[in-house]
Amino acid sequence: MIAENVQLIMRRLLLALTVSMLAASACGSDSESGGSGSGSGGIVEPSPGIQRADTVPSAPVEELAGGFNDAGFDLLRTLPADDNTVLSPTSIGHALLMARAAADEPTGAAIDQGFALPDGIGAHDAWNSIDQAITASNGVETSMAGEPTPVVTVADRIWPRQGLDLGPEWIDLLATHHGADVETIDVGAPEQSRDRVNQWVSDQTNELIPTLLPPGFIDGNTLVVLTDAIYFKAEWQLLFLKYGTTNSTFTNLDGSESPTTFMRELEQTAPRGLGDGWAAAELPYRGGEYSMLVIVPDDYEQMRERLSQDLFDEIDTTIESGPYELLLPKWKTESNLDLLPWLTDMGAAPGSYPAMGNGFIDDAVHAAVISVDENGTEAAAATGLGVAESGPPEPEFTIAADRPFFYVIRHIDSGMALFTGQVTNL
Repeated sequence: MIAENVQLIMRRLLLALTVSMLAASACGSDSESGGSGSGSGGIVEPSPGIQRADTVPSAPVEELAGGFNDAGFDLLRTLPADDNTVLSPTSIGHALLMARAAADEPTGAAIDQGFALPDGIGAHDAWNSIDQAITASNGVETSMAGEPTPVVTVADRIWPRQGLDLGPEWIDLLATHHGADVETIDVGAPEQSRDRVNQWVSDQTNELIPTLLPPGFIDGNTLVVLTDAIYFKAEWQLLFLKYGTTNSTFTNLDGSESPTTFMRELEQTAPRGLGDGWAAAELPYRGGEYSMLVIVPDDYEQMRERLSQDLFDEIDTTIESGPYELLLPKWKTESNLDLLPWLTDMGAAPGSYPAMGNGFIDDAVHAAVISVDENGTEAAAATGLGVAESGPPEPEFTIAADRPFFYVIRHIDSGMALFTGQVTNL
């Protein structure tokens, strides 16, 4: 029995998911990848001749995106309703899609159900299409500050302990369909290894998340750490500059009021509308590949229960272009989530992952940051002087995010929710 327990402990797998998002910010430098650090044992190469797979036109992209989105909303509902929260359905779903390919059949079936994954290789074909579309969207426009926009990167690295044999077919699949690579770590030097992983995460997220793994996360029992990092930086297609700001109050979820400065826009031409218990506005980013959907509900709790891909399909078929007034606060949210209870309920943890040394998931963390503003005050003065003086159309109604609301950052073509969250208090 003691020997069996020791063997079980030695099969410890760790998921470390990190996302960072800087929405509509004019300042800062682009994300950088790579970098060296202590505790690293070197890169593990895939099989000779392995290259990134071509995209498949018939890949079930919308099915994969809808499954990731719904799983993200399910996770959001398990978190406190009264906290400002941000998370990435894309990062979490993608990490579990990669882990699913290493799982045994019962564990894989649980992940399939939890994320509503397309069958077999179709899920990986769909991710490959989305990932390559995201890569192609980078830097298609120039921001008002003269920087490429948008900047969206998805990076994945598998960190096995030195000497561990990973399934070669799994490593090849990660390389061809996910662009992931493998770097070994020395679990005999756990803090050095943790520093190396954290440095890689910091590099991928433009230093917005400098310390994903807490002390003690890696120890002598660790088999593999799987990391997924997303970085997003984009400028609004229509900057919140011409009409300045207005001061009012935000009604928090507990009914208290907070003095708040709202960004104001009267010439937004993207779809907006009023539906059954909600007002919604889509705010595109420069380049036209991404947008933020802001949903202001009449009843916050009821809307939280309704959050789903079906609801977004309903909103998309309801909203339309037309004049309106938009009032939106600035906000910044940081979240650090323990995913293990949620994954345990799903059946993905502890599970069994033969291609990762017959290990099981022992820990899973997720960190995310979002900052939303009018696109930087330094750009405001220079841009404001060049704005035409024509008057706005008469607004048909006002959408004021002056009470708890939800938001989703979407890749428009696929419908994939890169980020979702709730703002309940300011």
